[in-house]
This record gives sequence, structure tokens and C-alpha cells, in this order.
Amino acid sequence: MAIQDFLTIRTAVLNDAALQEQLRAAPDEAALFERVLALGRERGCDLSEQDLRFVVDTNRRNWLERWLHQ
Repeated sequence: MAIQDFLTIRTAVLNDAALQEQLRAAPDEAALFERVLALGRERGCDLSEQDLRFVVDTNRRNWLERWLHQ
């Protein structure tokens, strides 16, 4: 995964309340990933479901580690 592609999508979502609502409306993780990948394709980003899974798992692990060390 090109980190720049992920950052492009993240920036677009953070700056657009309508996109945030679309993603929040996803009924489950599979639908969320589908929406994020579509958003990426619209912006010329080359991401895969595995790329998104890596980001999600990494962020979950970081969150858990932060709480375990308090």
C-alpha cells in the first residue's frame, strides 16, 4: 500500500462531513471497506481490502497497547 493513497482518502474524509456520514452509515465493516475502496478509486488511489485491514488492525493494536500501559 502506498501510504500516500491512504492519506489522500483520510484527508478527503476528514474535510468532508458528508463523506463522514456516508461512512458512518455503513451497516458493517465489509460495507465500510467497500465504501472506502470506492472513494479511493474515485480519487485515483490504489488500495485493497488487505491494505484497509492492515490499517484497522494496526490502529486497534495501538489503541489496546496505549490502554494496557496506563
